[in-house]
Amino acid sequence: MHTLGIDLHKRSSVWVLIDDQYHELFKENVACHPKYISTAIKKLPVETTDIKVALEPACGWRWISKQLLEAGMDVHIANPKKVRLIAESKQKHDLGDARVLANLLHSGYFPEAHMVSDDTYALRLLLRERAFLVGLRRSAKNRLHGIATTQGLHLIKGGNPLWKSGKKDIMSGQNMVLKEIHLLIEDLDRRIVPFDQELSLQVEKYPISSILMTMPGVGTLTALTVIAEVENFSRFPSAKHLASFAGLVPRQRSSGNKVRFGSITHQGSRMLRTAMVETAMRIRKSNAPELYSFVERLSPICGAKKARVALGRKLLCIIWKMATTHTPYKKEAVLSSSSCNTNLSNLDTASGV
Repeated sequence: MHTLGIDLHKRSSVWVLIDDQYHELFKENVACHPKYISTAIKKLPVETTDIKVALEPACGWRWISKQLLEAGMDVHIANPKKVRLIAESKQKHDLGDARVLANLLHSGYFPEAHMVSDDTYALRLLLRERAFLVGLRRSAKNRLHGIATTQGLHLIKGGNPLWKSGKKDIMSGQNMVLKEIHLLIEDLDRRIVPFDQELSLQVEKYPISSILMTMPGVGTLTALTVIAEVENFSRFPSAKHLASFAGLVPRQRSSGNKVRFGSITHQGSRMLRTAMVETAMRIRKSNAPELYSFVERLSPICGAKKARVALGRKLLCIIWKMATTHTPYKKEAVLSSSSCNTNLSNLDTASGV
């Protein structure tokens, strides 16, 4: 087998092909365009079916990897956080980066990342763009509240002046700024509706979502977010591996007899981590006393916020069990199960998301 390392940028890429003896057989700068990628593939001096490709997930890596796969190559996507040889090199340049990627893949030390399917990628894109619009709306509402507060509108009888007192009072006089921001919020509300409608249709494509939504605090958005970020639950050998993927495990710096734990790692899927912590925030004594007792037990030890993060990890472990066994949520199973219990000694230093 021959190994091809590609250092990818927005407009250009550097290709380095090596053989079993690490000798360079081909190197070239290739523009990032389907036409030039196809031309470069034809220039390779060996059969494409005998080539393994090491590629970082940067810029247009999805369409490039698809074109390489169609040519018969074996494509491997790098985990950018673990390819440290490139970042720590004293002489960093595109040719050297491509050569390092090829050498790592050929020697068996290539830190490979999971490449999701096109359907899962489309679902991720849908959820993340909706989250982007919701974030814009939240930012606009906060700005509107701030400006209204400076003008004393927060003192209007009836609570929130922006939605309970009527637009005429808010938009009268010289409050043109308030008017425009308010119109922006209404426009964002309209633009979020099609996303919600499409997501309601997406639920039907994933039967596992009906199982996930049996858990308290998990609705359509949370279930689809978990499905989009995890894709295949069976690729995680245990619930702890999934919790690590979500960045909900504590940092560890241990040596000899000294064991030190810090805040959660915050590595992996930010969307999954946020979804699980938000789900933990929705757990109450009224809707899930068996889960809320976990918060009550940990709050005196590490604080309410950190206890919610610990509950988010526990919920994710339960979801892994539900998904891998195709079993709906059962209160009795949670009370009797001790799987993925959070170590209390680690929580005194574990911080929130």
